[in-house]
Amino acid sequence: MVETKHLTIMFTDIKGFTSRTSLSSRQQLEKILDVHEQLLSPIFKKFKGTIIKTIGDAFLVTFNSPTDAVLCGMQVQKELTKYNESVSESERMEVRIAINSGEVAVKNNDVFGEPVNIAARLEGIAEAGDIYFTEAVYLSMNKAEIPTAEVGYRHFKGIPEEIKVYKVIGDWGKKSFFSKDKLIIREERVEKKGWWPRIKKILKWLAIAFVILFIIGILSNKDKNKSEDETQKVLGEINKLTQDIRQAFIDDNPQAIKDKIQNLRNINNQRNNPQLENLISQLQQKFDERYARANKR
Repeated sequence: MVETKHLTIMFTDIKGFTSRTSLSSRQQLEKILDVHEQLLSPIFKKFKGTIIKTIGDAFLVTFNSPTDAVLCGMQVQKELTKYNESVSESERMEVRIAINSGEVAVKNNDVFGEPVNIAARLEGIAEAGDIYFTEAVYLSMNKAEIPTAEVGYRHFKGIPEEIKVYKVIGDWGKKSFFSKDKLIIREERVEKKGWWPRIKKILKWLAIAFVILFIIGILSNKDKNKSEDETQKVLGEINKLTQDIRQAFIDDNPQAIKDKIQNLRNINNQRNNPQLENLISQLQQKFDERYARANKR
């Protein structure tokens, strides 16, 4: 019979390590991994974490306490910030951390189950220097010890329900605070900032929805002499692509956004519709503003 335990799962990995492998010698890569392990392993031990395995530049660690897990992540980011200040740019390491809690199966010194899968998926959307964690962690940790911000709901491949995600507001560097996520930082910060950022975001999408409706009207008039099935198919494609782009912005998937915008352009190349062109321009501008800022950082 497989043993089960309620554990907190942490995944870490180094930003850009895959691209480094093609630009570095084996000795350089070995040195990076050695330093990575020397810096992180003592911190895991300090917070009573158990290293389950390492996968290249990644650690899978379990904790009995959600609070210890998040505090451990904070200490990791602080130590890495100190390290990065003392070395050249080529030697720096930026790590992203994801944490989830739940009942897992334990077998042969390894852990399995949906909580592990969610933690792995969560790591995929975290930025370098960030600590992302799920609502399961948030509800059970000691909130007085950890400054947090709400990131929002995310849907992960293979997970049926949406997962509410939080992050740590860290003092180890400006990047982790001014990330590209639109944060809702507890109730007191919402009261200070007001609801205008939320309303502004809603108005943006309402404007886009209005443009879509206008396009539908124009295309419908132009296509009177075409078959109804063809017209509905084109309109359905436009609507679906727009929804996919919105979801890609939420999921922080720039490649998907670019691909879907290009699909809209392909449709417009056949239709030559000014309103559709305007919609494409709006979406491209939104993409450029968001990821141009991210690249500058």
